[in-house]
Amino acid sequence: MNTLTRLGQAAILLLLLLILATHGFVLLCTRPSTDGISAVAGYKVLHVISGSMEPALRMGDVILVRPLVPEDDIREGDVITFRAREGTALITHRVVGIVTAGGQPVGYVTKGDANAAPDALPVAREQVVGRCIFRIPLLGYVSRWVRRPTGILLTIILPGLLLSGRGLPKP
Repeated sequence: MNTLTRLGQAAILLLLLLILATHGFVLLCTRPSTDGISAVAGYKVLHVISGSMEPALRMGDVILVRPLVPEDDIREGDVITFRAREGTALITHRVVGIVTAGGQPVGYVTKGDANAAPDALPVAREQVVGRCIFRIPLLGYVSRWVRRPTGILLTIILPGLLLSGRGLPKP
């Protein structure tokens, strides 16, 4: 077997392993925590589904949100995820102002970076899920795709057959 064929087979094996690892990560992210939000190692894992925070967060990105602890201060400029007042929908926007009473913060004025005006109502601290700390570009699209029948076929069944079958490098 020539070197070019072995390199090609090694590249295919590496690609298949990468696909399986990505799928494994996506499956881990689909496990809801006690509050119903997917979490990995204590961090909330959310998909960006609107363009309200562009260019900082784009549609299709996955973000990691660190839950707030009582000692955490929220400052202007922080990107926070919070529950909408009228339901369980989650919104991720930037803090553009802080409402205080008696010198203590009681609410946060938020705004999507791409929105013309701040959100209509301040966000109470009790609504805040956490602070956005990291983004993974476009992983949300991959996550949604691998959950579909075509994605399952191409990321689990086909690689499994190829890894267990012929055509891959022998040790």
